[in-house]
Amino acid sequence: MIIKETKLGNITIVAPDGTLDASTVSQLNENKALSENSVTVVLDLSHVDFLDSSGLGALVGIARKKREKKADMVLTSMNDNVRKVFEITQAYQLFDVYDDTRSAAEHCRTKTAGQ
Repeated sequence: MIIKETKLGNITIVAPDGTLDASTVSQLNENKALSENSVTVVLDLSHVDFLDSSGLGALVGIARKKREKKADMVLTSMNDNVRKVFEITQAYQLFDVYDDTRSAAEHCRTKTAGQ
C-alpha cells in the first residue's frame, strides 16, 4: 500500500492507495499523521479498492484515539465497495463521511477554528 500525505493548513490529508486489510493495517497504523493523536486528518479513501474487518477496525481505533486527544479524523471519497462495508456494519455512524476532500477539509477547518 502506498500512502500519500498532503498538508492543508493545520489539516493533513492522508490518501492510502490499495487494499486495506490485515496485511496492510500495520502500514496505516505506522503513518505519522494517523498515529499522532493531536493531528486532524482527512482520510481520502478514493484509491482504496478493498476494505475488510481488520481495516475497518484500524480506522475505528485511529478515530477513537484522535477524539480522546481532541483531534478528529473524517473520511471522504469512498467507492461503492468500501461504502458497502460501512453500510453493512453501520460503521458510518462512527465517522463524519464526505463525498469529496474539499468538503471534508472545510468541515475540519471550521471545527478546529471553533475550538
